[in-house]
Amino acid sequence: LGGRPYRGASGMAGEIGHTVVDPNGPLCLCGKRGCVERLASGPYMAQDVAAARGLSPEQVTGELVAKWAEMGEETAVAILERGARALGVGLGNVANLLNPSRVILGGGVTKSGKTWWQLVRQTAQATALPEVQFALLPAALDDDAPLWGAVALSLLTPET
Repeated sequence: LGGRPYRGASGMAGEIGHTVVDPNGPLCLCGKRGCVERLASGPYMAQDVAAARGLSPEQVTGELVAKWAEMGEETAVAILERGARALGVGLGNVANLLNPSRVILGGGVTKSGKTWWQLVRQTAQATALPEVQFALLPAALDDDAPLWGAVALSLLTPET
């Protein structure tokens, strides 16, 4: 806010991944149910596909889920679409709160293909108010985006 990172009273502001989008959803490590992260992150989607297919979690990765979904494997398609919708709802809610002109997404799950991006964008825009228009774009820094975001945050956060 005001050109400075805002971390909130206890330093937890901006934890979008732990925004609940499905109160009846699966349990997240944070103790809440239906968090964006629990539904939309590559490792959790891989865990869910492994469980549904009777495989050990070590046998399935987020990349494999995306590949299976691209090949039309029903379980992978359903879980990847559920994740895209959850992320879209979370981003639409954040857009309603902050009204950004653009939202940049990085990380492995963003490599899940054109259909995934379309569903995230469609759900985010449908969740956001009609007056809240924003671009949803892939991070130019690809998998290094979270690392560079942390570096930027540390440089912009005043020492106390």
